[in-house]
Amino acid sequence: MKNTSIVVGRNITIDIAKSIGILLMIVGHCWEIPYMPYRHIIFTFHMPLFFIISGYFFKNKDVKVSLVNDAKHLLIPYFVTSLSIILILLIRAVFDGDYTQFIYYLKATFLGSGSKHPCIFFSNIPNIGALWFFPALYICKNVYNILPKNKKIRFIYSFIIYMCAYLLGRYVLFIPFSVLSGLSAIIFYAIGDNLKECNRISKYYWIIGIICWILSFKYSRISLVQPIMDLYIIDIIGATTASILIYIISKKLTGLNYLSKFLFWVGKNSMYILCFHLIDLNIGISSLICNNNNVILSLLPFPLISTYLFEKIKTQIKNK
Repeated sequence: MKNTSIVVGRNITIDIAKSIGILLMIVGHCWEIPYMPYRHIIFTFHMPLFFIISGYFFKNKDVKVSLVNDAKHLLIPYFVTSLSIILILLIRAVFDGDYTQFIYYLKATFLGSGSKHPCIFFSNIPNIGALWFFPALYICKNVYNILPKNKKIRFIYSFIIYMCAYLLGRYVLFIPFSVLSGLSAIIFYAIGDNLKECNRISKYYWIIGIICWILSFKYSRISLVQPIMDLYIIDIIGATTASILIYIISKKLTGLNYLSKFLFWVGKNSMYILCFHLIDLNIGISSLICNNNNVILSLLPFPLISTYLFEKIKTQIKNK
């Protein structure tokens, strides 16, 4: 998987892959539609895709530097987005006189759980929703950074960590700030780190990978947040195969002038788009203008327009 860059310091193929991932995530959050088989297809790979992409750019760093830098890029967006939602809920509560939602989300912010969990202990606690990704990725990146530098040994350690965290998180207990979700996703991070040295994938892997992806879609549930992967290694292979396919599709899309520019912009600003989408998802801004027939289209404009305006304001401030 070689770099394909048109902007200094950025990989357009990866940015397009990120844009596909974030747009699919928004579509996957359209819970108002009663049944969407494509939602299950999206869930077979969309979160593993983000961990794989993050792992693709992994570089060994000093532990302190890594902790501080990742806190700036992951934990600050987590708390800023959470506090924005809390502030809006507080304002709403003052007018409505009902502080239930405000208190719930305040608790959820300091627990960092993305969902209800199937484990025995602490399974049904206030959850923050899709914001779980930020602390989970923070944990994942920094644990991976302290593993042995030898690629093979590091991958073995990652697999062991994944299995232990997965079994502990699924069957025993939840640990705040999605620690176990992040550790169970470390296998995808390790796969991403190894994929950057892969120039060619054999046809035999493609056959096995597609079969695994089909099996995963038909017979499994994949939810890194809980964490759930019913078919274990089959799910990992299937999600990895789907992620590589997204990369290949993204590479093809780089030749489409206007579409590639739009997708490149979405991928470059995927962090902001995610934050604005999560504000919308929790506050219900889009639900004010949508119904069950156009919910997908209504969820897309708010994070895209908000990100565009935010980017413009940020540029103007920098230029002053």
